[in-house]
Amino acid sequence: MGTSIFVSVFRQTLPVIAASLAVANADAQPASATGPQVMGWVPAYGIDASMKALTATPAIGQSMTRIGLQFWNPSNDGRGIVLAPVDATGKPVTAASVRQVAQWARAHNVQPLLTVYNNSQVINRWDWRWARRAFAEHPEEFTAALVAAVDKWDLDGVDLDLEGEGDFTADRAAYGAFVHQLSGALKAKGKLLTIDSFHSPCDNAPNMRWWSDWVGDVATIHSMGYEDLYEGSNATFTPEGRAVCENGATLFRYSWQLDWGTKAGYRRDQIVLGMPTWVDAWGSGGIGPNVVDHLREVRALGGGVGLWDMQLAAAGWSKPTTWEAVQALRRPASALARRPSLLDRLFHRGAAGGGAGGDTVTVTDRNAAAARFRAAPSPTR
Repeated sequence: MGTSIFVSVFRQTLPVIAASLAVANADAQPASATGPQVMGWVPAYGIDASMKALTATPAIGQSMTRIGLQFWNPSNDGRGIVLAPVDATGKPVTAASVRQVAQWARAHNVQPLLTVYNNSQVINRWDWRWARRAFAEHPEEFTAALVAAVDKWDLDGVDLDLEGEGDFTADRAAYGAFVHQLSGALKAKGKLLTIDSFHSPCDNAPNMRWWSDWVGDVATIHSMGYEDLYEGSNATFTPEGRAVCENGATLFRYSWQLDWGTKAGYRRDQIVLGMPTWVDAWGSGGIGPNVVDHLREVRALGGGVGLWDMQLAAAGWSKPTTWEAVQALRRPASALARRPSLLDRLFHRGAAGGGAGGDTVTVTDRNAAAARFRAAPSPTR
């Protein structure tokens, strides 16, 4: 009798389960590897150096899952895209370079993405009005141009790197509508969409407060914190002329970033935490300051990593131990991944919120650091 009831209930429930799975599958990003992602970028101005680094260390190809070809700008009228300049003369990326990086990616089972960005070696700044001209004023044409280029170059999708420094909250709705439109067009062709985001919810565009707008539309979000992000961070963030962000929370910890992402509606492995490859040690506290220490922290928390950039200038990024740690991100982690609160107890005793002794990062401090970074021969993210 009990068995008959169970079978009857199962038969009635199975179609409901199947329908639910079908809906979930329809909303899922296509062609997307599961688990934490290892993303890296090849900048237009660093193609040769990036290819040298990629080919010098075989473990890199075995470790990465996606690579962004940061080779495209919006056209000046916002209706299309063009190949970006490789230097201050305006000389554009060549077709041969696009094919070279894409072929490396295919040979290593890495997904190549079209990264479109609103900066260049010519202007050396992030031009939000340029980006807005495309996504807000000509979203249909801009979408069509991106999808056509993905098809032309046989890429796996688009990585949006449209950045604005300042308060652009007024553009949030237009940006979200564009993301939804572009995602739908890419999904129809079995392609994916990723977005590069600023790493606080209180300033710049797009930022963490916008993340919830994109649930179901993006495969991953890349939080571009780089040297700011590490699990031992006690820093808070104060936008210019405004109150401290999120009541003084230590928002640059890996765990805080991932928790924000899950509350916004994402899996932890959909949040990709930016790491700087121009240095191989940063921050303090946590497991330690070295790149392998930070990779171990991210693995324990279940996130992915985004490497800016693939020129891999710091020596530590060429060491086998580093790429062993990167590869480990794709393997099941220890029980710590299921108990982030344990990490908090290990790394942050007595440091609740932004508490006493926390560092405060102001916009002035952050702009000064950015200016020092941008003083290098090439513009940065």
